[in-house]
Amino acid sequence: MSDYSNLEIIHIDELVNRCGFFTSETYVNGGYGCTHPKQEEKDHCQLNNCDHGKCYSFSCPIFNPADLEDMKNIDPELYEEWKGGECPIFMGADLMVVEKLK
Repeated sequence: MSDYSNLEIIHIDELVNRCGFFTSETYVNGGYGCTHPKQEEKDHCQLNNCDHGKCYSFSCPIFNPADLEDMKNIDPELYEEWKGGECPIFMGADLMVVEKLK
């Protein structure tokens, strides 16, 4: 069994405030940009005339989107909300598993 005590589940809108690779200085993806070199989701940005990464929960090169198993182990209350439905990733939940801030 893994140790989940140092993990939490947060919405991507909260994650962007913590992530050093997030940028809103882009026209791609509604201003949800990613400067991480391993971000594979990209689009051409007219603002700086280059390809620019897009910040998505499903393609984040640093953190993972939360699935039902994560919810069950990390946030049982959240699990109760989602357990009867489809996988949150496919429902556009944009919930991410991250390390807790210290």
